[in-house]
Amino acid sequence: MRGYPQLTKALLASMSRDPIGFFFLVFFSPLLLIIFGQIFGNEPDPEFGGRGFIDNMLPGLTVIAIMMTGVMAIPQNHLALRASGALARLRVTPLRARTFVAADLTVNFLLGFVGAALTLVLGVLVFDIEAPKHVLGVLAAFALGLLAMMAIGYTLASLYPSVAAATGIGNVLMIVLMLTSGAFIPKSVLPAGIEKVMNASPVFHLAELVRASWAGNSWPTISSMVVVGTLVVFGVLGTVLFRWNK
Repeated sequence: MRGYPQLTKALLASMSRDPIGFFFLVFFSPLLLIIFGQIFGNEPDPEFGGRGFIDNMLPGLTVIAIMMTGVMAIPQNHLALRASGALARLRVTPLRARTFVAADLTVNFLLGFVGAALTLVLGVLVFDIEAPKHVLGVLAAFALGLLAMMAIGYTLASLYPSVAAATGIGNVLMIVLMLTSGAFIPKSVLPAGIEKVMNASPVFHLAELVRASWAGNSWPTISSMVVVGTLVVFGVLGTVLFRWNK
């Protein structure tokens, strides 16, 4: 793919010059971890099965950066590029669509992965959380989750009419998905109705994959199917709906 390295560098430089977007992708999850760690500590709690608050929430917190890649970063960036006419101008160059998509996916994948990995490392080093028993399994869950969330991001970018819509609706989606991720409150202590809502959240199932690998267990079948199904369905939708112009 000619132009891929140059375009990847350009997109990475562009995102790094956006302090708000860069912060939310890379530093928001680690900052949440530090804030909650300072407020609640990590003393063993019978309500969490004898585990600490941070022990319980860390696997879910690591996927927040991954979630934000699809829900916020990709839709907002694409809408901004479309609104400015940058995507339309790229379309009339020899650049192929797959080259742009590959570069864009690479940059978002790297930033989302760094945010998730940084949260994991901080939890282990700063709060003395036991390291994952299957590190490769956790990293594989990060990678699969990023692909699924980026597929959602491309679909949303094609459906939103404007940057303002991407920001407003994205904020609502972000809050809903954060609350249903299981990062803050264990599903076991929630009412049955709320449990059903969480079971419909792809972010919850992604967190379940991370939790399973963290504990040294195999991935739950249902959670694996939900995350893979999300990738396939939204991957197809994002491909079919993708557009260069407003």
